[in-house]
Amino acid sequence: MIKVSNIERFATHDGPGIRTTIFLKGCPLHCPWCANPETWTLDTVLMHDEKKCVRCHCCQRECEKGAIEFVPAFQLNRNLCDGCQKCMDVCIPSAIRFSGMEMTMDDILEEVSKDDAYYQKSNGGITLSGGEPLFQFPQTFELISELKKRNYHVAIETTGMVSLENLKKIEPYIDLFLHDIKHLDSIKLESITGAKKEIIFQNLDYLSKICPEKVIVRVPVIPGFNDDILEEIILFAKEKGFKEVNLLPYHSLGKNKWHDLKKDYVYENEKMMDKSSLSSYTIFGKENNIVVKIGG
Repeated sequence: MIKVSNIERFATHDGPGIRTTIFLKGCPLHCPWCANPETWTLDTVLMHDEKKCVRCHCCQRECEKGAIEFVPAFQLNRNLCDGCQKCMDVCIPSAIRFSGMEMTMDDILEEVSKDDAYYQKSNGGITLSGGEPLFQFPQTFELISELKKRNYHVAIETTGMVSLENLKKIEPYIDLFLHDIKHLDSIKLESITGAKKEIIFQNLDYLSKICPEKVIVRVPVIPGFNDDILEEIILFAKEKGFKEVNLLPYHSLGKNKWHDLKKDYVYENEKMMDKSSLSSYTIFGKENNIVVKIGG
């Protein structure tokens, strides 16, 4: 069994062609701009949309654990919630939903196979995302192996916060690594995201020697965090022999998920970044013989 947060069909990003993206649960990081905070834990987590809630208290009455209160807004004691999902079943306006379902390998393969014709026509395939897809090793390795047996193009979107041993195991089966570089400073990287530079850069060094042609470096561009060192990151990627860097402009599309999890969103008042504000870096890339794209 493998814990899945969501399966998105007809994705046209995170790899070539039309793809199915499998968002897996679990992540060792805690990036305050994360678009998928519901994937941080392997647990099935309740998400409550305050905008849909009519305060009928049906969920509270249904909860045998006493995990739900209204004081006066909806509040959840996650220490008491066991994820039974009975509250969701009685929520008429669908204000409650759960993230995290256990799926068998056959379940996942059946789902992705629905779009086989589209993958073939568009040279698309499957992308594993998260969270951190390798957090559920060895289950992820088994999934990757099964996908390759069926001749799918497999891409993986990774934070790099994985053991080198596990990375070496999956490398022969991966067609495309979408590998994050969030920052070059170890202290800032760890204090803000929880990532350890020595682990991530050891993995990047390995990939640069074994299969640089299979790696696209991705940089989530975050105002006040790394938007002042983009040239340094691009030159670092070039030095490692990677051919392409994707700059991903900050967006707030995950903000509602933070609200639904009753978490504070640090970037609450930060405006979404306009792609045009990063256009100069494509020119910088040409000047330095490395492809720089805005978005990915």
